[in-house]
Amino acid sequence: ISVFGSESNPGIDKDIKITVLFHSMKDGAKGYVRNIDEYAKSVSPFSNEREMIYLNVENLESQLLKGFLAHEFVHLVTFNQKDAKYNVTEDVWLNEARAEYAPTLLGYNDAGLSSDYLANRLKSFMDNPYESLVDWQNKTSNYGVISLFSHYLVDHYGIAVLADSLKSREVGIESINSALARNGFKDNFNDAYTNFIIASYINDCSVSEKYCFKEKDLQSFHVMPFSNFLPFSGESTLYLGQSLKDYSAHWQKYSGGTGSLKLKFENASSGKFVIPYIIKSVSGGTTVGSLKLNNAGEGELIVPNMGKEVASVTVIPSVQVLNYGDASDFYYYSLTATSFSEGSNADIDNPGTNITLPFEIDKPLNQMNREELLTVLLRLIITLLAQGKQVF
Repeated sequence: ISVFGSESNPGIDKDIKITVLFHSMKDGAKGYVRNIDEYAKSVSPFSNEREMIYLNVENLESQLLKGFLAHEFVHLVTFNQKDAKYNVTEDVWLNEARAEYAPTLLGYNDAGLSSDYLANRLKSFMDNPYESLVDWQNKTSNYGVISLFSHYLVDHYGIAVLADSLKSREVGIESINSALARNGFKDNFNDAYTNFIIASYINDCSVSEKYCFKEKDLQSFHVMPFSNFLPFSGESTLYLGQSLKDYSAHWQKYSGGTGSLKLKFENASSGKFVIPYIIKSVSGGTTVGSLKLNNAGEGELIVPNMGKEVASVTVIPSVQVLNYGDASDFYYYSLTATSFSEGSNADIDNPGTNITLPFEIDKPLNQMNREELLTVLLRLIITLLAQGKQVF
């Protein structure tokens, strides 16, 4: 109450108490509230005329019950702060995002336990991190994305941003933008979302304070990217086409190749794309940048020294439309990766104890760290496969 404000109190029934009803629900359901209960029967005939939370009786003895109750209570608060006060209805995704942060706010997470509310949401996110933040389909994966985003937002911009966005007549993205400005931040919602998708991949405060999660349950996870491999010899081209919804992202990782890698992005629709990229060096360093797009929504990135100095390049296409309208729309893009190999005339047809690698390395194997050795091994396997040789 001290953060988000109060529910309607004493409310439609003139009673300060809240009613909690446990009953059987469909599999997977945790609970819900009904806004119609906040109105008199003369207005809404099916109203129970009270502040009321419904919870699944199957969770009566669950260690997660407090988290479910906290989540649903925030929905009661949201009705009072938005619908009753300003006669506006909050965007569903943001209503759920605030509710998802409530268990953490109240200290209901026990790190390391399978019963941890946030740990369950993290698993949902890791299973499908590509869901749209704003296109609410009431799926488990929707909860995963909005839960992780709400925690990132509070980590880096403070709980006041979530709270102030609730206590205004604005809704959705516009309310977050106003709250960010009110709290003295130059970043807007799109900036916060871009930092969120980068942090989901890097999650390392030593790279930048912007690119990590600080909540204890979220400090060690990393999104698993799509892996795209290029041969380590000769010139090669790899093409892919994908689609995204508003405020969703793909993590496309490119490894292999020698010489220079050229990545060409093309926008096949009217979506507003933002494309951060992460370059991982063989020595373990990390560089973050953003692909510049022309008026046609196209752009190129050229990365030299693949395999020697650069271990991988990950680009993160994301659609960011401020006035998103129909969030169910798909936006299409393509990525073309071209590797310009330096070539090699080495041969390993007759392997023995002293194998000559079909590419150059900068230092002896016994002086390499783990990431350098894995890079060399990966390059060797892909080169052998490209030559039609049996590896395993």
